[in-house]
Amino acid sequence: MNTLPAVTSACSLSLPTPDAIACAGYFSGNLLNGSPTDVLNQQQAIDSLPGTFQWNGNWSALANSTNPFYVLDTDPNTVNPGLTNGNQLNFGTTLYGLTIIGAHFGNGSVVGNNSVFWLFDFGTTGAQYVALDNPQGWSNAALYTTQPPPGVPEPATWAMMLLGFGAAGTALRRSRRKTGMLAQIA
Repeated sequence: MNTLPAVTSACSLSLPTPDAIACAGYFSGNLLNGSPTDVLNQQQAIDSLPGTFQWNGNWSALANSTNPFYVLDTDPNTVNPGLTNGNQLNFGTTLYGLTIIGAHFGNGSVVGNNSVFWLFDFGTTGAQYVALDNPQGWSNAALYTTQPPPGVPEPATWAMMLLGFGAAGTALRRSRRKTGMLAQIA
């Protein structure tokens, strides 16, 4: 079994905005790459977070051109480079529910040459990005998982809702007529 690199300091739940609900790291070095050792390191770090998500270790699926929003990098030649607005990890998709993001900060950052893995809960409202309160030294980030958007009611559900509203309106209308007739009789 692989052993994770040393934790150099406790990770910060509040470095990103919104705050993470859990984190693992700061692990020494850049774990966000496809080397076999670091894939195992990423899997172990993600497994240490609460929840049931287990990453299959397929780094290529995170970084390939058919899923360009999964990896952000400081290299301008990558599919999706850099931070938007100077501090936003924006993967080009709305993040929902339990979401895991890994980030690396290089030398010169407030956390040193370290990697961190954050667990967020964006609920059903979602978020477009995660802002780094101090992006100094940020190097790269990976989106490991996020939930699909909340479901839109199916056409049959809409039809049932419309029928229900129609029935409620009809009942109210009949109720008003009976009340009006009783007032005329009296």
